[in-house]
Amino acid sequence: MNNLNISQPDPEWDYYEAWQLLHDIKNKIDAALKVISGEERAGYASDEKLKEILEPALEQLENVIKNNFSI
Repeated sequence: MNNLNISQPDPEWDYYEAWQLLHDIKNKIDAALKVISGEERAGYASDEKLKEILEPALEQLENVIKNNFSI
């Protein structure tokens, strides 16, 4: 796992809100990676736990893309 040591940016930065949201999403992804790293085999319980973690992260990511980038 590549842990980036990124300092807190200036709140006046244009991408500040997106930066915060993306870090929240990253934390959810890291949590999902922790779940699967402790599993020998895939199963219903671990799959459900992964869905609980990753579905909100996906929704957040979609919102970040939709609301924070003007492309």
